[in-house]
Amino acid sequence: MKAAVMLDINQPLRVCDMPLPVIADDEVLVETRTSGICGTDLHILAGAAYVPKLPHILGHEPAGVVVRVGRAVRNLTPGTRVVPYLFFNCHDCYYCRVGRHQQCLHLGGILGVMCHGGFAEYFKAPAGNLFRLPDNVPFDIGGLIADAVVTAVHAARRAGLYAGQSAIVLGAGGVGLSLIQVLVNAGVRVVAIDRVQAKLGLARHFGATWTYPFAVEQVDAAIHDLADSDGVAAVFDCVGSTPSLAAACRWVRNGGRVVVIGESGQPPAITSTEIAQRELEIIGSRNGARQDFVEAIRLVQCGAVRPPIAARFPLEDINAALGLVRSDPLGRVVVVVRDD
Repeated sequence: MKAAVMLDINQPLRVCDMPLPVIADDEVLVETRTSGICGTDLHILAGAAYVPKLPHILGHEPAGVVVRVGRAVRNLTPGTRVVPYLFFNCHDCYYCRVGRHQQCLHLGGILGVMCHGGFAEYFKAPAGNLFRLPDNVPFDIGGLIADAVVTAVHAARRAGLYAGQSAIVLGAGGVGLSLIQVLVNAGVRVVAIDRVQAKLGLARHFGATWTYPFAVEQVDAAIHDLADSDGVAAVFDCVGSTPSLAAACRWVRNGGRVVVIGESGQPPAITSTEIAQRELEIIGSRNGARQDFVEAIRLVQCGAVRPPIAARFPLEDINAALGLVRSDPLGRVVVVVRDD
């Protein structure tokens, strides 16, 4: 099969022939239709995040069609449209039992991250990780459920907001724009903040009530008009840098929640004294659990969430697609592996 293969750190991917995945009795072979590109892919390529065994096939936002099932598989048949839940969890440890599957103690892998993923004509996954993709959801949108949308759903749940409250989404990228839609659908008043004016236009299109450039003083002045206290109920930091986290803590009210979604190696710019005295809740949020995945599919199926796609590239142009992602586009970039 054709695949875009990572051969080394900080090197372009090479489109070449790779062996067709061999499935076990409980696994399924999927013919890939599309796969989104995420910032995590760039981190892996740069050696700044997960370190997979090389050669490696990236791609953790794929969607496709079942072509072969293992002998023990009963819930899927060839021809079924599917999107994968990324974490191959054990179903038995404490975290799996309480529904926090992405924290599994005995992960068998993460699709496209530690196991071969969707930048290929085929990928395999345990049957229990494949969810049916509704017929009214196109593959390019459906694949984004696997990360951008489920991450937004999980982060919103972690914040525990209710209708009428105000929240800031800091960073209107692929996850941020999906998160805005999830929050608006729940009745939350959303402030979107980004350095790129065009992204703020998209944020308004998807329901943000207010939008501001990343200028701390300007947002400071607006907070009193937006919230019923000294800050908003929650700030979602989709950037994860020292300046973004400092701003998030500045804009959240006392007793409020800062939900950290974006990741970087930069240290947080807040002291334990401030966290304690203001009774802040700093909450991490990673992808989502299986119940979040079900909700993400529902929101996309009913049209409440529609993650924007900035561009589509054929598999052969994967390195050009990655180059566009590095330029911070307006929405997700998607690799079209098979178009039919």
